[in-house]
Amino acid sequence: MKLIKYPDPILSTKCAEVVNGDEKTSEILNEMSQKLYEWSGAGLAAPQVGILKRMVAIDIRETPSQLYKLINPQIVWKSEKMIESNEGCLSLPILRVEILRHESVVVEYLDDNFVKRRVTANGFLSCCLQHELDHLDGILYIDRLSKLKKSRAIKKFEKLQMEEQGEK
Repeated sequence: MKLIKYPDPILSTKCAEVVNGDEKTSEILNEMSQKLYEWSGAGLAAPQVGILKRMVAIDIRETPSQLYKLINPQIVWKSEKMIESNEGCLSLPILRVEILRHESVVVEYLDDNFVKRRVTANGFLSCCLQHELDHLDGILYIDRLSKLKKSRAIKKFEKLQMEEQGEK
């Protein structure tokens, strides 16, 4: 598995549902989980590793730590209250921007054994779930910015990438 980075068009592609009982799903989610830890991320969506299926691995490293492996997740409720989330993304390394997210969400999903689950999330976990589920619809967090702020964020990202490559 390799990390897909912006501006690769796969990141803007909507993912297909996972067929219930697909044998490769658990294997893919296990490998995604390993990469999540290896790359020090809080969440990883399948399109970020080139797989256009609705799968996500999340561990926000709270105590106690909990790894979520989500298949076909969907938000079934979101709070009206919004919070600012300082977000980054493995596919846009180095860049961080403020994004408005719902403070709380309820997400229904299938776990890696295809058992239906539900998670009620607040704060950082809520923001992380929204961020990763956006990936499944081909939406990057910078797409949630105004055109001007998005343009500035992309320029900043490109500058940071050039600076990083110059240091190597």
